[in-house]
Amino acid sequence: MKVYEVGVYNLVVKKIIRSGGKLPKHSTISPEFENTLYFERVATSEEDVRIRVHNEYPKSLGYVIDYVNKVMDNEEDRD
Repeated sequence: MKVYEVGVYNLVVKKIIRSGGKLPKHSTISPEFENTLYFERVATSEEDVRIRVHNEYPKSLGYVIDYVNKVMDNEEDRD
């Protein structure tokens, strides 16, 4: 398994906030997603990490994967 750094933002949130609007009170999406948020995920490949992130942050809700970078191979992969 490999460790990837992933950046995700939400296009809907970005458009609302940058046009001067406010998110609806019932919105479950954090306004922090106006900007790209970075986090690490473990996966077997870049394709695998993209699938996992899309499952966690679906395109249908406006999420966009902005960045994917492998940052580390686990010890098992070095043998």
